[in-house]
Amino acid sequence: MKIQGDLHSHSAFAGGARGGGKSKIEREKKIIKRFHDISLFSPLKGVELLGTGDIQFEWWNTFVKKNFIEDKGFFEYNLEKNIPKSEIVPNNHEYNLPKFVLQSEFIFTSPVKNTKYRKKNHILILFPSFNSVDYLLTLFDNWGVKHKNMARPFIKCEGTEDVANKLFQIKDINSYIEIIPAHIMTPEGIYGGKERINFMSDFFGDYTKEINAVETGLSADPNILGLIPELDDIALISNADAHSSNLNRIGREFTTYNLKNFDYQSLIDSIRKNKIIQTTEFNPAEGKYFLTGHRESRGRPNLHLKGQYCIFSPKHVPKNDICPQCGKELTIGVLQRAYEISNVQGKNRELGEGPHRKFLTMIPLIEIIGKSLNIKSVTSKRVLLEYRNILEIIKNEVNLWTDIQSLELIENSKISYDIVNNIRNVIDGNFKFDPPGYDGVYGNLKFGERLDISEINLTNN
Repeated sequence: MKIQGDLHSHSAFAGGARGGGKSKIEREKKIIKRFHDISLFSPLKGVELLGTGDIQFEWWNTFVKKNFIEDKGFFEYNLEKNIPKSEIVPNNHEYNLPKFVLQSEFIFTSPVKNTKYRKKNHILILFPSFNSVDYLLTLFDNWGVKHKNMARPFIKCEGTEDVANKLFQIKDINSYIEIIPAHIMTPEGIYGGKERINFMSDFFGDYTKEINAVETGLSADPNILGLIPELDDIALISNADAHSSNLNRIGREFTTYNLKNFDYQSLIDSIRKNKIIQTTEFNPAEGKYFLTGHRESRGRPNLHLKGQYCIFSPKHVPKNDICPQCGKELTIGVLQRAYEISNVQGKNRELGEGPHRKFLTMIPLIEIIGKSLNIKSVTSKRVLLEYRNILEIIKNEVNLWTDIQSLELIENSKISYDIVNNIRNVIDGNFKFDPPGYDGVYGNLKFGERLDISEINLTNN
């Protein structure tokens, strides 16, 4: 069976190292709102399976244990009767509540061989049971990991052997725990521009052979990752990595899996046997780390003033990756890193030369609506009303990109001409992100034009 899953999300407290909330009541409200929203909104994006986010985190873990029902390793939110009808949820369609997978993201740190620095590497872990999560916390206590109030704990390691040893210990808890390098090309992914390494084994050591899948991340897609030879036989999965339940975050990336049965074991088997039907990708040029550059007003004190920034396509990056404005190292973009790694690994590939992987690129519909109406906030009542009106017609966003009849239905409806025209522009490729994403800034969507991303060489003073 075909299942669409977004397996990487976060609690309401993962914006920093420590969880937020001043009182138990406030924390409970945050948690309930998050699960209400994502349970309602994910079916509108076409997603049936979600990650719980931060499942080892004490507040989150307690709530999920109390309010979720286990079903073959998946979990169902047990407050269905209490979910308020949101003003944006269409009434013309029946929606099933999504199932959840126990999941969290952890930050492993380790010295990098033959260098003076430590690398941070984000890792996504899927769990088959609460029991396996509880055993992980026992390991954390044995390792001296601070996790009680940490939504994303740091696991400090002393080298590749220690990284591998700790990951093997986690895997030994239960054979169906799955460990997946997260958003691998962003600065703190395995191949990221911070503390650059060019082979997974430089960080994971002997555990590298146990890696069955990697997560593409918002600023990369299978074409970009196809530049990297050591990923040729590894499954690629995509997840939204959402830190909020807004409609432009939930389900902005997901993966279509081929499952034997709708249960946790079948999901892990699908990942390990690379039975990925396709990934649905955020447009990389919109991702926050797509190109190399420095944003305006960056640094403490400000190294760049307001309006002062620079962006470079790989072939135009200044010598030694040094910013021409502040003299500091640039934030290295995903596209540059992919080409660098391709060269180091000995293939010198170009885009499209790697293994064929089926994928779909999608721009969140709520963003298209907001841009069409010249409204910045994707949570404004006008934007949400138009979103509701469209979903009354086409049921979910995936249909918009995969079923030509969905667009025809919208074109023959009373939806605003500007919105319909810009949906058509996106489908036809008549759009750009100008500037594209760089140095932690999302790309800026514009309609009716295209941009050659290979020729960007911009220094704005």
